[in-house]
Amino acid sequence: MIIFILIGTITLPGITISNSSGFDNTSFLGIMNTIGGGGLRQFSLVSLGISPYITASLVMTFAQTKLFPPIYHLYQSGPAGRMKINYITYALTFVFSIVQAIVIIQSLSNSSTGQSSYISVVGEFNNTFFIWIVLPFILTAGTFFSIFLAEQITNKGVGNGSSMLILAGSIITIPTLFTSAWSLWVQSKIGELLFRGIVYLIGFTLLFILLSLIISFVYQAERRVPIQHTGVGRSKNIKDLSYLPIKVNASGIMPVIFASMLITFPMLIVNLVNQFYPSEVTRWMNDNFQLKQPIGLTLYASATFLLTIFLSIQQSKIDKIVEDFNKSSTFIPGITPGEQTEDYLFSVVIRLSIFSAIYLTILGSSQYIAIIAGAPESVVISGTSIMIVISVSIETIQQIVARRKALNLFKTKTIKKMKGAENLVDSEDQSSILW
Repeated sequence: MIIFILIGTITLPGITISNSSGFDNTSFLGIMNTIGGGGLRQFSLVSLGISPYITASLVMTFAQTKLFPPIYHLYQSGPAGRMKINYITYALTFVFSIVQAIVIIQSLSNSSTGQSSYISVVGEFNNTFFIWIVLPFILTAGTFFSIFLAEQITNKGVGNGSSMLILAGSIITIPTLFTSAWSLWVQSKIGELLFRGIVYLIGFTLLFILLSLIISFVYQAERRVPIQHTGVGRSKNIKDLSYLPIKVNASGIMPVIFASMLITFPMLIVNLVNQFYPSEVTRWMNDNFQLKQPIGLTLYASATFLLTIFLSIQQSKIDKIVEDFNKSSTFIPGITPGEQTEDYLFSVVIRLSIFSAIYLTILGSSQYIAIIAGAPESVVISGTSIMIVISVSIETIQQIVARRKALNLFKTKTIKKMKGAENLVDSEDQSSILW
């Protein structure tokens, strides 16, 4: 994590930040900055972060359904098939990285709005070969290095590596949010304005805490379906029944991130086309498909809603659960094993996914609704960023606790084995062993 954050402060060679105040956190580039890990603001070596990998993963997620039989069969063919899917994902990541790098470089170095560009290429670096070839490949290398770091965190550390890198880009915005609120409402205020500003700041803090509590509660909430085992393991009363936990928000934060990437990437291309070949169509799309506009917000909310339902059903893996039930002679009381069990579980997952879709749509859209309503952008709370921070933090803490319990259990078993071995040794052998 420290390596990733440090590299995120190293600006690309030949690049100077010429308009640092022009970076909008609620724009498409601001969303990519958050998802990528926060390096885009400094236009660093890891400016893209893992955002191309997320885009490629989104494509492969759809490809693993039955609508695409070749990829679906690979997904069902065990570890070897999944490894091939990973190679295909990396190949797509390379393609998306090159395209995103070119689009972002051109978008930030050119401005079609009359304002100064965010970056500028200086000196001998300002040539076609460097801008169109060298810089995109440097950014692509940064993406794959970010993926490498994420995999090291996943395999050798604690938590999901990709989520941890996204966390780096989200958590850095929270202190800035409160300093902006302080500057807007309290700093340099006197008399009645100061009192009103303090009240606003307290209310702002309470709203932040309340939103955090709601997100924490929903993230850990689950629907417990009672299950029964035939034979010796069968429970005789309701209290002894086992249960199948189904998370209320099974898809997590991924639908919001996928929806952001789904809306962001095409609009970056539209923005680039509008700069070089302006037309009424591209200008209208560039103006109205921003997330701060009603049309863009509607598309974003619709994408979040549909992706949540799709990913929730996919993550639940109902057919695999029913198959395991049949193998282990497990059933749901009052439900016939087999097709009826699958229909019942599917109805439960559908109800939960609809609730989750409404919840994530409101959470992801709230900041843009507030901006449209006239709230200052600098103090608008991003529900997406808070959800990323809280969900990744809870997941990481749970993994730490689980590993600590496993370690304690291992120590306990080891001590018992050692004591059992000592009991088999007579006193003379014990004295010789001690000697």
